[in-house]
Amino acid sequence: MQIPFHIVDVFAEKKYEGNQLAVFEHEGQLNKIQMLAIAKEINFAETTFINRAADSSYGFEVRIFTPDQELPFAGHPTLGTAYIIREEILKQPVAQIMLSLKIGAIPVDFTDNVLWMQQINPSFGQTYSKDEVADFLGLTPDDILSDFPVEEVSTGILFQIVPLRSLAALKSIQVDLAKFLKFLQHYNRHMGSSRMGCMVFTQETYEPDNHISSRMFYPMNNSMVEDAATGSANGCLLAYLLKNQVLSNDSLQIRVEQGYAMSRPSLLYHDGKRLGRDQYTIRIGGKVQKVSHGWWEV
Repeated sequence: MQIPFHIVDVFAEKKYEGNQLAVFEHEGQLNKIQMLAIAKEINFAETTFINRAADSSYGFEVRIFTPDQELPFAGHPTLGTAYIIREEILKQPVAQIMLSLKIGAIPVDFTDNVLWMQQINPSFGQTYSKDEVADFLGLTPDDILSDFPVEEVSTGILFQIVPLRSLAALKSIQVDLAKFLKFLQHYNRHMGSSRMGCMVFTQETYEPDNHISSRMFYPMNNSMVEDAATGSANGCLLAYLLKNQVLSNDSLQIRVEQGYAMSRPSLLYHDGKRLGRDQYTIRIGGKVQKVSHGWWEV
């Protein structure tokens, strides 16, 4: 059996930047075991599967896999998959695509050549001491800002947000995997839906037109993965910036760079508002570049 697949770069201003994504189309033939096996073979951060045979009033049924688990939501897979649906399946310049994900219905809007996703309302969790976080990041406690908390946030995937003083500190991070895993295990943040990534940011940037520079680290198969561009983590970062008034504004339209430490420069557009104490509008956008397509032997 052959099924079509596509490879795109997401949050990429041009081809061979941003975060790679493989998108597969099928007619309901694939089960979870097969999808996970294909995702392991591709070995990108995420791979998605569009079930074209699914009858859903909430949009196109899409499942997202890392090489070791299924995710209820992820940012760059959402945008990249919506791009493939519009360009390769519908072949029409529609203004919005609705994806039916494990987390629920997620709309993706097309504005010129930027795709935007509306993320669910964020939830905020516990805070952590900068000393223990600095320890597994290979930093000193003074490298972490004391003005703002080290805080966990989720818009579907849980991330710890860590504010740094400088770009030099961001560049110097050397994650100690053993210490990070011990930290996550201590706080029960190492398995399943409670597994937590670490999103680190600074207001110093590589490019003068950008507002924030970031890096994201995530444990996978007892190894440490750095992501070139993370839409879900950036949704959490945007919520964090708004809640903690990091940029002294209840409404933000900013540009966040990621992936420079991996030689995969990425650019994520943020558009968010704090509507009240517990209500936010969180939108993350980016560009998608087509790389290749073909047929996969199942």
